[in-house]
Amino acid sequence: MIPLPADSWLWIVDDELVRSLFTAAPGHPGLAARAAAEPALVEAVRHWLRGQSAEALSALEPALAKDDADALVLGAQLSFETGDLARAAALYSRLAGCVPDHPFAAFNEGLCRLRLQQWAKAAEALQRAVVLSPSHAEAWHLLGTSLLHLERQAEAASAFAQCLSLRPGYVPAICGQAAALQMQGKAAEALALYLPLLEAAPEREEILLNALRAAVDAPDWPQVRRLAMRVNALSPGSLLAKEALAYADFAEDRLEDALAAFRDLAAAAPAFLEPWYQMGVCLFRLGRYTDAAGAFRSALQLDSRRLEARLALAESLRLAGRLEEAQATLEAVVESPEAPPAAWLRLGLLHAEAGRWKEALRTLDNALQKGATEADPDLAALRAATAALLQDREDYARAAELYQLALAVRPEDPVLLFNYGSTLASLERMEEAQAAWKQALELDPSLAPALIEALEPQPVRNHSNGAA
Repeated sequence: MIPLPADSWLWIVDDELVRSLFTAAPGHPGLAARAAAEPALVEAVRHWLRGQSAEALSALEPALAKDDADALVLGAQLSFETGDLARAAALYSRLAGCVPDHPFAAFNEGLCRLRLQQWAKAAEALQRAVVLSPSHAEAWHLLGTSLLHLERQAEAASAFAQCLSLRPGYVPAICGQAAALQMQGKAAEALALYLPLLEAAPEREEILLNALRAAVDAPDWPQVRRLAMRVNALSPGSLLAKEALAYADFAEDRLEDALAAFRDLAAAAPAFLEPWYQMGVCLFRLGRYTDAAGAFRSALQLDSRRLEARLALAESLRLAGRLEEAQATLEAVVESPEAPPAAWLRLGLLHAEAGRWKEALRTLDNALQKGATEADPDLAALRAATAALLQDREDYARAAELYQLALAVRPEDPVLLFNYGSTLASLERMEEAQAAWKQALELDPSLAPALIEALEPQPVRNHSNGAA
């Protein structure tokens, strides 16, 4: 007796023979499993074996129209081989619908979707794949990659961890796990994963660059310098290494060095905003406010939506004494419905410095409506400045309220305490005033002369018998 081959696709060799045998032995389960469900499938396979992919796909259409499982497998494979990933994914999806427990339909669909960057559909297919085959390490890896692109970092990290439990030391999964950690703000943990990989493969530039980025985010400046040197050794003149070293210089207050590095980066890549912005920050820290304003303007020419650059420009102009330009810059920002509280607060401070108490109060209200937080130091500063204006106008009740709110953020500001005490005294709340003055003097004894002068009785002219 000749045993039947184990291959369930015996019909690929000769379907007519299989069908002839099946006619002679209709009850034979092995023959039934080996007969082609669709005659079109035989023709398609023969074209495929000759390398005639287009003809194979054309011949396969009648079988595909009937959702024949073997036809769907072959059609998906042919589509994948010819680069039609979208059709391959769709056919694998249909196969999974016809045969829900098919061993590789969901995985192959996920692979196609991933290559098409259809991250959500890829993740959905690969989640089905790992349920069907929990020990499939590559499925867990691809699932993690898809989830990472969907910014579902915690789930991605879990998928990569599952992959590594099945395939310890698998470098792509370790890199994926590190990327997930870095996206969650756990740069130091990510760096700890990259460093052993670098020890094992010091020439792997991709891992080295990822490690350098993680070191900057950590921030681990000694490690940044070591890794940047290694990057420069592999790629002399690397812009990433230069940028990382510039950030290290800035963090360590080597501002002139950082400024020079950011200048070089701006010259090498003038279309990138970040070097111009960082140049502005360095110049601002160095007290060169006019130059800082120029750098921030250059950054805004590249991206006018960069809010922090616009706010930094306004602050640089203010400190450079160009108050009208600073005010115009901030007014342009607050015209937008999405203007943040910070813009309103800075504009309010400009109004307060110019003595415009009504405008200061209005912008203060707008900042609060926009969601300014009580702990914001700019909010405290605006309240204090507006309170001083109201105090000068003898509006002591509102001034005292604003001083009190400012002191909640700056409780040890002696000038604030002194002014608060003076306002309370004007409201004849002397016990509270004395407590505030006492605290102010404990913090700054040099305020004593001003307090003595404030408490000195004012001279009163004596009118007697109506004579002057």
